[in-house]
Amino acid sequence: MKSIPGLSACIITLNEEGNLGPCLESLDFAEEILVIDSGSVDSTEEIARSHRARWLHRDFDNYVAQKNFAIEKATGPWILFLDADERVSADLRQEIQHLFDQGSPLPDGYAIPRRTFYLGRWIRFGGWYPDYTIRLFRKDRGRFYGKTFHEKVRVTGPQSRLRSDLLHYSYRNIQEHIVMINRYSDLFASERIRAGKRNGVLFSLLEAIIKFLTMYVWKGGFLDGRAGLVIAVLGAYYNFLKYIKVWEKRSTVAEIEYPRKKEHANS
Repeated sequence: MKSIPGLSACIITLNEEGNLGPCLESLDFAEEILVIDSGSVDSTEEIARSHRARWLHRDFDNYVAQKNFAIEKATGPWILFLDADERVSADLRQEIQHLFDQGSPLPDGYAIPRRTFYLGRWIRFGGWYPDYTIRLFRKDRGRFYGKTFHEKVRVTGPQSRLRSDLLHYSYRNIQEHIVMINRYSDLFASERIRAGKRNGVLFSLLEAIIKFLTMYVWKGGFLDGRAGLVIAVLGAYYNFLKYIKVWEKRSTVAEIEYPRKKEHANS
């Protein structure tokens, strides 16, 4: 397939040797491939350069800043942003190619449905699909916004949707899923505490129950079989963990401050 003039594919990486090759192979239709790395010590750089990618280093501070740096460094007027564990499907390639072949004015951004592979199957329910997310947009109209994580692209201008799927090869196993849950729940708790918010144990439990019922029942997670049950249970666990960590940290601070106040009063 011929490359699309003016299309820059962007990816941020850190030790992604297990994912990056297939991701870059699926982007061979982009005129430019740009990889922003935050300090990989594996063969990520060699893989990127072997797929004609421009390689730049930037110390990581947060996902929003890292991804916006990639947008700034891209040379094309159009951006296609992927994570290293994602692939452009053959149908999505053709659909994007068709957009640029039309030669007519395009919207400024496109939301793409994302289909996730987990526990040996493609997940269709539980809120994991179609998971529309803006990944194709004009460079001068799109930027990432958000907090520490779960960042999203905001486009200033007309938007549309594509029909074909972006393929997401997420957690390789449950252990990897749990590691990510622990990491994200730490980030969430820290953000919530900085915002001055607090919650209790019962609130945390209620959030977990609501999450399970929403994913497994309301959004049809049971239709994905055993994988759907695992996803709903871990989704509930994530909700419980991210709120209970707020309670834990608030309680720890209160226990430390109370003795100090007591000592000060007695002095």
